[in-house]
Amino acid sequence: MLVNKEIEVLPSSDYEDFSNGWEAIASKFISIATWEIGAATVQDWSKSLQPGQIVLDVGCGFGGPYTKALINKGIKICGIDASKTLIQEYQNRFPDVIVKCEAAEHSPFFGREFDGILSVGLIFLLSHDDQILVLQKMANALKEGGKLLFSSPYQICDWDDLSTGRKSISLGKEMYVSVLQKHGLILIDEDTDEGENHYFNFQKMDAL
Repeated sequence: MLVNKEIEVLPSSDYEDFSNGWEAIASKFISIATWEIGAATVQDWSKSLQPGQIVLDVGCGFGGPYTKALINKGIKICGIDASKTLIQEYQNRFPDVIVKCEAAEHSPFFGREFDGILSVGLIFLLSHDDQILVLQKMANALKEGGKLLFSSPYQICDWDDLSTGRKSISLGKEMYVSVLQKHGLILIDEDTDEGENHYFNFQKMDAL
């Protein structure tokens, strides 16, 4: 069993740089948010995963219905999020899950290998360069045959995030496919959830 009783927190100056505005609204978000939107999409993605396999949840927030469903299936989860408050709430809800308060751009978790990696509601909050960096890190940390699921609009666009008010950008489907293909991943499916959030489902192909 993966157990972590300590929460690693980045120094406050670094933490504020990488929380993307989420720490400021975390407590309110926890009190009003429901994570039903998108849960079915993640659960459908997880159908090919087997008990005992390991999934990294990048930008895990405080967990939700899909987190519980993965755990009930016997999937081992690791999570990272740059919000201290969200990570503390995650640990309260799922004490047997390894979670760290870390920015995806710098997380040591990407030095490991995972059977699946998912990221809901994070990629588009990052800058252009950081999106590419994090996607490359995800690709390198994925085992052969493993799957990557992340949400972002399929078109190139920018907007103000409704929750944080921060600028969000989508690099668009063509760029995401190009970046990940260079690391051996192919796009195998796309989906849009009930909240009109778009998802890309990639798989890492076996090396020749």
